[in-house]
Amino acid sequence: MDSANQKLHNVQDKLQQSWLEWRKKTGCNDEVQDAEHIESRTLAITRGLTHQLQTTCLTLVSSIQGLPQNIQDQANSLARSATDIYQNFSSVSSFREVSDTVLASSKGQLTKMKDSVDGVMDYLVNNTPLNWLVPDFTITDLSSEPDDFPYDVDYDGVQNNCSSANGPTQLPM
Repeated sequence: MDSANQKLHNVQDKLQQSWLEWRKKTGCNDEVQDAEHIESRTLAITRGLTHQLQTTCLTLVSSIQGLPQNIQDQANSLARSATDIYQNFSSVSSFREVSDTVLASSKGQLTKMKDSVDGVMDYLVNNTPLNWLVPDFTITDLSSEPDDFPYDVDYDGVQNNCSSANGPTQLPM
């Protein structure tokens, strides 16, 4: 029986060794290293997304000046929440450094932010100010414009420049 156990143990060792060699050849790393890489990458993505969210919210705040105060208040609240979330994740190097309370709070803030964005977007869709769609054209007082033009067009198709000091100059049309 001891001989059979020894053979089984030897086979298991050989199988383990073959499996480790195969993992080295195929580029598979240790599962712990994989988990650390995934966590590091996830944190990097989280930092990037929260920074982009913060920047977008701050841009929104500066873009909606002149809209009703409740819409501006919603946008300011969005920016504050985005800044808080970004600060929670900007300096951590591991999810172990982020408490469950902070994670739950961030999730709640993101849910509230989504609702606020929906409210702002509903307002903009239903009440878009015309100056956001069309540039601001001001009516010019045309009575102050001179009645004479620098170019005088003859009926023969030749354009005469009347503003030349040496007399009229003919330019082809």
